[in-house]
Amino acid sequence: MSSKTLLVPMFTIFFLSLVVFSPSTVSADKKLVTRICNEDTIKDTKGCLKTLSKPKTVAAHDINQLVDLVMKEGASKAKKTLNVIEEMMKKPTSPAALTALKTCAEVYRYCVDEFKLVGPELAADAMTANYDVALISPEVDTCIKALQAAKLNDAELNKGNDELNYYASLGYGMTVNLS
Repeated sequence: MSSKTLLVPMFTIFFLSLVVFSPSTVSADKKLVTRICNEDTIKDTKGCLKTLSKPKTVAAHDINQLVDLVMKEGASKAKKTLNVIEEMMKKPTSPAALTALKTCAEVYRYCVDEFKLVGPELAADAMTANYDVALISPEVDTCIKALQAAKLNDAELNKGNDELNYYASLGYGMTVNLS
């Protein structure tokens, strides 16, 4: 068998592999991502494009799966900050700071649960999913106000609150036009 004879089947297999496994056949539609990130409710278009370009989210087949993946990421980030809050509560601190941390812990537990609900709810009732994700930002404000009242300024908590607001805004923007 000549090398020319082997080359044709190998080229065909290579070409078919490129077509079958190309990112465009399995990834979230770029038009969808652009439309979502340019939504008026999304305050951070650049961050949105970055978030929706991550390997996990690029593999989404439709908007429901995309929302679910992003909300799970939001829940994961909220859980990490909740762990920080719980560790801070174990250390000696002022009564005002402890009260603020307890308030924030409640907020973060609620937000983790809400983020986890949005994806599954979306399939059954987009309006309810949108409503639930819209409730997250006011909860974050409760934590922010408690921290301010206690004069507790912590970089990790501030970052966590920013992330909660970001993922809430992103979730809202992704679900607002689906209901």
